[in-house]
Amino acid sequence: SQLKTYAQKQNVNVATETQLQQISGIGQVLAKRIVRRRTKIGGFLNDIQLKDIWGLNYETRAKLLEEFTVKLKVEPKKIDINSASVVQLSEIPYFDYELAREIVHFIKVRQEISSFEELSKIYDFPSDKIDRIKLYLEINE
Repeated sequence: SQLKTYAQKQNVNVATETQLQQISGIGQVLAKRIVRRRTKIGGFLNDIQLKDIWGLNYETRAKLLEEFTVKLKVEPKKIDINSASVVQLSEIPYFDYELAREIVHFIKVRQEISSFEELSKIYDFPSDKIDRIKLYLEINE
C-alpha cells in the first residue's frame, strides 16, 4: 500500500475515539487513553508525544502514524528555560509544581544551564522524556 503524505493523513489532534479505533491494535481503552492524554496536555505538539500513551506499543504507534499525524495551526512559542518561572514550568505536561521549583532552583544556583542533559542531575527528572520536553522549552544563549 502507498504511504500517505502529510496532507492525506488525518489530524490526530481532532480524531475521535471511533476514528482511532479504525487502526488495528487500537481498541476502546487505548482510543480513550489517547484522547484523554491529548485533552490533558492541550493537544499534541508532535508525533513523539504518542510515546507517552501507556499501552500503545511501537507497532501500533507506527500503524497509527500511517493514517494520522499531528497538525498544528500555529507553532507554539517555546519558553527559554533559563528565564522561565516556576508557574510557566509547572504548566508543561512533563513537570509538576515540585519539579518546576527544583528546576528553577537548580538553574539559579548554576546561573544558567547550557544543555537539557544537565537537568538529569535533578532527582526524579524525567530524562527519558527530554525529546518531548524540548517541544516546550529552549535554551537561549
